[in-house]
Order: sequence, then C-alpha cells, then structure tokens
Amino acid sequence: MTLPGVSLTAACFPQQRYEDAAAARCFSNLLATGFRRFEVDLYWDPSRRVWSLCPFELGGSSPSSNTTGLTSFASSQTSLATLASGSLTGQPAVKKAAHASSRLHAHARQASDVLSGVPTDTAGITGSSFSVSVTTTISVSSASTSTLSNARSSSSASTSASSQGTLIQAGPYSCTLGVDLDTISTVLAQYLSNTETDLNATTRIITLNLHAAAMASDPAGGSSQPSSDALPRENNLLSSIISTNNSVYLYTPSELLSQRANLNATGNWFAVSRTNRPNDAYFSIEQIGSTDSSANGWPSESYVELQKAKRLLVGFGTIDPQMRAYNFSGDEGLIFPAGYLSSAAQLSISMAGEVIQGCFYNTAAHSIGQSNNSWALSSIASTSTFPILNEVGNVTACGTSPFLNRTLDNTDAGTNYGPYQDFVYAHIWSWHGKTEPRYSNVSSKDNGQEYSCAAMNATSAGWQAANCNSAHYGACRVGNSPYDWRITGQEGIYRRIDAGCPEDTTFDVPRTALENTYLLNTWRDHLRSNDDPDANDQLLWVNFNDLDTSACWVIGQNATCPYQPGDPVDEGRAIIVPTVAGIVVLVLAVLTIFTKCAANRQNLKRRRRRADDGWDYEGVPS
Repeated sequence: MTLPGVSLTAACFPQQRYEDAAAARCFSNLLATGFRRFEVDLYWDPSRRVWSLCPFELGGSSPSSNTTGLTSFASSQTSLATLASGSLTGQPAVKKAAHASSRLHAHARQASDVLSGVPTDTAGITGSSFSVSVTTTISVSSASTSTLSNARSSSSASTSASSQGTLIQAGPYSCTLGVDLDTISTVLAQYLSNTETDLNATTRIITLNLHAAAMASDPAGGSSQPSSDALPRENNLLSSIISTNNSVYLYTPSELLSQRANLNATGNWFAVSRTNRPNDAYFSIEQIGSTDSSANGWPSESYVELQKAKRLLVGFGTIDPQMRAYNFSGDEGLIFPAGYLSSAAQLSISMAGEVIQGCFYNTAAHSIGQSNNSWALSSIASTSTFPILNEVGNVTACGTSPFLNRTLDNTDAGTNYGPYQDFVYAHIWSWHGKTEPRYSNVSSKDNGQEYSCAAMNATSAGWQAANCNSAHYGACRVGNSPYDWRITGQEGIYRRIDAGCPEDTTFDVPRTALENTYLLNTWRDHLRSNDDPDANDQLLWVNFNDLDTSACWVIGQNATCPYQPGDPVDEGRAIIVPTVAGIVVLVLAVLTIFTKCAANRQNLKRRRRRADDGWDYEGVPS
C-alpha cells in the first residue's frame, strides 16, 4: 500500500525554531490531515540525558555571548489531549471553505471554543486554545554555565509545568527545553486514542533518525561521539520512551516474527475471518508438515487494526556515526531495524511531475516478483505547488509512497495546514477529485438508480459514482493476480456485469494504487483496440458500491455495510421497553411497601395498649 509520508523537520521547523507547543500543534495537524508516515530527527543531548528535537545541547554548556541568547515568551501550551483530537488548527480563513467537508472527517479548530469546533475568521490560535504571545529577548553577557542556569531558573519561576519558559538561541537555531521525543510520543498516543472509533483509525508509521546533539557554543560545527557512560541507558532507550505512552498500539517485530512462524495458529493471519486475512498473492509461503510459515509476509491492515487493535509501527531510519554505539539490541523487540519499513525508489521525474523512469508499472510484468514495491518511498522534488501535486499523483500511481521532505509554501503545518492537506489529497488514487463520489437525491437513491456504483474513467484515470442501471464494460481479475486484468466481453448494468467476465476471472476492484494502474492501462488498451461503436464510453465498472447504505461504499454486488446502524424502531424499543418495565416494577415495589407498612400499623394497634404514664405493657386487662 502507498502511504503519504512527511519529515517533521521540513514541515514543522522551517525557520529552525523548535518550540514544544508549536511542534505539538504541527504534528497534530499532520496526523489529522492524513499523513501516514512520519520521519523524526532525534538528537541525543547527553547534557540533559534527553532525546531532543533540538539540534544542539540545551544544558551544561557554556555558550558565548555572540551565539546564545535567552528569549522569554508568555504563550501557554494547549493541552496535548486537545491538540491531538484529530482536528486541525491554523488554517487561514480563505482556505476554510474548501476544506470544510474533509474526506478525513477532520474539522478545523480555529480560535473558537475548542469543544464546539465552530471556526472564526481569525487565522491564529487564540482564545481558549492559546494566549497571545508577547516575546522579550534577554541578552546574555559572557555567558557562563551558572549565568545560563540562573537565567533559566528565573524564567521558569513565572511559567507553568506545561512548558512555558525560555527559548534558547544558538547560531541559527532556537529551542525550548520541552521540545523532545516525549512531546511527540504523547501527542501521538492521544491522537490514536481519540480516533479509535472513527474512520481515522488507521495505522501510522514512525521512522526515527538518530543524531548526536551539537555543542551550544558551536551548533553548526558538528557533533562528537558521546562517551560510553553518556549514551542512553535503559530508561532513556527509545523503545522505553515510546512504549510508555504507546505500548498498547505498537505492532512490533517480535509479533511479526512470531506470526510468520505459524500462519494457521489460532487467531493468526489465516485463522481469522476472511475479511481480515492478508492476500497471500503478495508473499511466499512455506509448508512444513501441517504448518504454514512465511519469510517475507505481512498481515493485512484490517488484521492489525481490527483483530489485534494495533495501529503503530516504529522503525529506525538513518543513524549518524556518532550514535552507532547506541544499544540497538535493547530496542529490537519493539522497533524495526533500519531499512525494514522503507526502501528508496529510484525514480526519474520530469519538470512537469511525470515519472520518466523507475515506475513499478511494467507492461510485460504481471507478477509480484517483477513488480515488487514493498515499502518503496520517493522524496518529492518539485518546487512549485501544481507540479508537486502532479508528481504526488504520478508517483503514487507507480506504486511508490510519496514522501515530503521540504517545506510547502514557506509555511509550517502548524501555521497553515492547507498545502499539506492538498499533498495528502493528491495521493488519493481511487476517487477522482474532491467532488467524487457524487450523491444523488435521496428519493432516487432509495431505488439504487443513480450514482451508487463506482466506475473507472479512462480519461481522468480515477473513479466516479455512476448510475447503476447504465450499461458499461466491467473489470475482471485473473485468478488472484494483483496485476492481471481482463475486460468483459460485453456491456451490462452493474448488478449483472459479473456474468460477462471470462472464464477463470472474477468481477473485482483494485486494492492498491499499482493494481489500479494496471487495470487503467488494460482498460485504455481495450478502448484503443475495440471497434465497437460504443467504444467512446470511457466508464468501466469496478466492484464497488453503496447500494446497501448511502455513503457506505463496499466491495461486492450484494455486500452489506459493516457500519450500518440498527433499525431506529428497534433501537427505540430497546430503550423504552426496559425503562417502562423498570417503572412498573418500581411502582409495584412502592405499593407493596406501603401496603405492608399499613398492615403492620394495624396489627401493632391491636397488640398494644399505652398506659397513662406512657409506658407500654402487655397482659390480660383487669
């Protein structure tokens, strides 16, 4: 599967200003816009024993007066729980309308009440989310270690524990003390928790690039290798920090290897419902006795997310020579090795954003081995907005995940998420444009007459919603092959087009961007070679529809929506019947108590007599 990726350094710190509140907001926006892969540059700061996002050491140094200053700022940090709600912050008013109804079900959270989600015309973050900042720079003279420490202590006295405080400057960089891996890990955990029960409940992949932080006195002069006793210890290991907040969501190397060893074990890949099983056409299987195993297989996303309730994979990326003595063995159970979750695709791109060479689509190749694109990434190189969107779409169509490694429109995603959301939209390989799928009015849709079935358009290369009773050709998959397709011998309506598929083929729908490219070219070849007078019809049925429930698109002509709510009458009855029954029982219980009490009082009067002096007595009256 192709997943859009982004570098946090490029998208969140273009001005080389590393603030924890701004970093949390930017990361939250990138999560909410739909990025699925994140590359994080981490710097080991031995002076504080912290994995920081800041490129230089922030403690125990003696910076010179011409390289270091302290900046005190009064902005307060929005709670990480609020930032990571799956909503977006910081979109300029001019772009709000265009993104008001996002496919990702994320609403823009601007300067309005955070709980209501109703945007205002203010582009910044104010009101209940952030207070207005007033920045004051404090110059530092002959900065000694004690001077730096005292300045920090002085500023921290007027700040809260939510990372208000000092902005420390060294060379071109400026950083706050709280901009570290824990901030990213906490925002991620909160996002995964808050989106657990909606359509944003998808897997995220984090790649960690390891660096050694430079000295504050010479931040541009490179870094030295930390001594053995200054390297991270057990509680500073990356796996320890990440698992503190995210252990429940982690899908780990240990789990993968265990599952690969016996694919048919109880609860494993092939011993679950068919909808959660992986497609075994994409990996090799070895059979030893009655045990099936795989050396290169991966579970399906639905297995990881629905069967195991996991949504996070973490792997190592580039490792600087200074950090090669890091204790990688301590992380091997939870973090995938470098290169395991990514591989660089060698693509040649034209100035117009077209892939000239390196595309995984090959007219002569229809097997997995010939079109292997596991975890393939391609950095997007275009420098203007429109070619970059063209490049993203073309790279995706080639079966490669587009990776954003530069800043868009000279703005970070925390200030303006619009260009970054457009990047993610350009990656969508199925539906064509923001207007698809189209919806007809309810009355006609009830009869399944209009815009409830998906068709591929040979001209636009995307899918569109079409009238199910229109006659078009259909897409037929050969066996279980991902890339081998045939076209039906004649046109037909959606519900009957499966009968037109040739022998050993089935009416189906592409599952990945590269499968879609193979089908698209098969369809275009068919149109070019077909002498049928109806060959001008550009639409091709794919097995995808929302006939059962409006706006719930499913695979299969008679498939039902897995998210369909129950009958409102039944739901009402489920609430009303127990309520009425409870009231009846309560009334009967109260009546019983009153009746019993009344009877007891009568019996007591008959049994007792009260003397003149007030004492009670029993006996035979004289």
